[in-house]
Amino acid sequence: MQARLQAARLYHMTDDKGVRDLLSFLIARETMHQNQWIAAAAELRAEGLEELPVPSNFPQKLEHSEVAYQYLNFSDGKLAAEGSWASGPTPDGNGQFSYHDGPTTRAPMPPPTNPDPRLYGTTPEPNVVEKVKATVKDWPASTAG
Repeated sequence: MQARLQAARLYHMTDDKGVRDLLSFLIARETMHQNQWIAAAAELRAEGLEELPVPSNFPQKLEHSEVAYQYLNFSDGKLAAEGSWASGPTPDGNGQFSYHDGPTTRAPMPPPTNPDPRLYGTTPEPNVVEKVKATVKDWPASTAG
């Protein structure tokens, strides 16, 4: 669902016809994926082959259960707290949803990485240096014949 949401947001952030065409395609595919997952889960449940969460044979006691039913709000405002996904019983019947304004756990930030120059990451090096490094990395492949 996040993929469709993000693609829809990007669609409204551009006027480029080609980009909008690509995003329209991706949004349509995500419509299929969402419906596919809903239909597959319903079919598996109806046939008695699976329950929620999928896979139901993975022991939930091995999960970090403290976060299994937490809704972590990263949106502007607190309107999401009113949704059925933020409080009350869970659809799987195994817990209660809880709402949290932002993350509930903290981890130290890792040091910055040095991305492969062909991936267009942000580095402290000038763009010309990144271009040269990318060319050197691509050189063996570009000379193979």
